[in-house]
Amino acid sequence: MVSIVLVHAAIVILAVASGFGFQAVRRDSTSPLQWARILAGLAGLLVLALLVRRGIQIEKAPLVSRFDTHLLASLLLVAAALGIDLLRSMPILTIGALPPALVSLILAAATGEPADASVPFASTPVAGVHAVLTLLAFVAFAVAFVTALLFLIEQRQLKSHVAQPAIGMMPSLEASYRLTLQGVIGGVVLLTGGILAGYLYGRQVLVPHSGWQKDAKILITSGIWVAYLIVAVLSFVPSLKGRRTALASALCFVVSMAASWVASFWSGFHRYM
Repeated sequence: MVSIVLVHAAIVILAVASGFGFQAVRRDSTSPLQWARILAGLAGLLVLALLVRRGIQIEKAPLVSRFDTHLLASLLLVAAALGIDLLRSMPILTIGALPPALVSLILAAATGEPADASVPFASTPVAGVHAVLTLLAFVAFAVAFVTALLFLIEQRQLKSHVAQPAIGMMPSLEASYRLTLQGVIGGVVLLTGGILAGYLYGRQVLVPHSGWQKDAKILITSGIWVAYLIVAVLSFVPSLKGRRTALASALCFVVSMAASWVASFWSGFHRYM
């Protein structure tokens, strides 16, 4: 019951924060923006409290279910956006990160807290490293997704030569593009480590010749790694820099999230259930 209350409270607070964020963009005002930041931080604290409570209950890192994964993804995305916002004065990044973080919380609520808290998913250090690195990689891809959208929106606004209310909150095109590339490249590096750790875990724990290498989640994750690696490499091609790279990054995120979610239901051992 406590977990349900906390996650739903965080959803409501993050939804209100998103509303304040949209008001800040519409009015080009700092007052709604400050409320959006404060409420986003409060929602993050509630999610953190829930994860700490989960960790105490199961006596291990809260990485044993999709419920935990969605909570962690939401928390890390909010923390990353607020951190970059405060350090680099990019308020629009916080506003842009709120909807994906809210969706992740809604998915956590829809999935529900697992009845059996003893699922030994992260029962070894290697499995824990695999889970953390993979999750951080997708958070980096989420940040790249938000900054890519900001780049595309700002580029369109500048080309229209019409004054837009949010243009003052936008970082420069160069800053948005740089953050997009950093998110993509950082995500590829983190996902590389996650995949390697997962492979070591499979070699150590899973039954040999059981076909675990062809598991749906592994194949999809490998495909995501290849797709983002291609985006990272092609971003250095002069004719593909800018809009095409940002568009490819945004599309990769949408497709990869959908494919990863669907594949988790087909996976033999990535269901976390």
